[in-house]
Amino acid sequence: MNTNDKAKRILCYGDSNTRWRVPSSMWIDRYPATKRRPGALQNILGNDYEIIEEWLWARTTMFDDPRPEFPERNWLKTLPIILESHLPLDLVILMLGTTDTKEMMNIWSETTAKWMHQLIQTIKNYRILKWYSSPKILIVVPPTVNEQWSIASSLFKWGTEKCIELIKAYQKLAEDENILYLDPTKEVQVDRGDWVHIDSENHLKLAKLIYEVVIDIYK
Repeated sequence: MNTNDKAKRILCYGDSNTRWRVPSSMWIDRYPATKRRPGALQNILGNDYEIIEEWLWARTTMFDDPRPEFPERNWLKTLPIILESHLPLDLVILMLGTTDTKEMMNIWSETTAKWMHQLIQTIKNYRILKWYSSPKILIVVPPTVNEQWSIASSLFKWGTEKCIELIKAYQKLAEDENILYLDPTKEVQVDRGDWVHIDSENHLKLAKLIYEVVIDIYK
């Protein structure tokens, strides 16, 4: 929590790559706040900004996970609650889509982009308070999984191709919706421990790239 009442409030919304455990530890160990993207972004931006970390392992754009041990992963269902609980917001950063590329979901990038569009519309049109103005929105393309190795090979058949397709799909969506867009996939790589999640070094790289976007908005 940032007690600066004038701080810009930024919601980092995503899946396990927004806040995650160390890939090489098989998810037993979790990175400390300073080594996760939201915490690193908070440190770089300073006290004039408040970064709100909102993540859920295996979160999708709008699909229910078929596994009963992963309930409430459908963001389209939970988004209004999340928005209301964190109002007011100045910026919402979305990095979703990795879970959608799992083989069990049986969808491709154009469908993920279609439902991401619905999420963006929900953010734009959400009005719980008369004085509330919609936050700016930044879409971040998720890191590209490598389906040839580790857990990626068992869960993400065709996942690499789907992730690559999201780059252009999200770019077009951002242009059509007149929102912000960031493709970090050349600089930010998945960890070789599981080939799905990013390590602390890449969390910091991603935080620095987002920092440049944020500073450009509020300069």
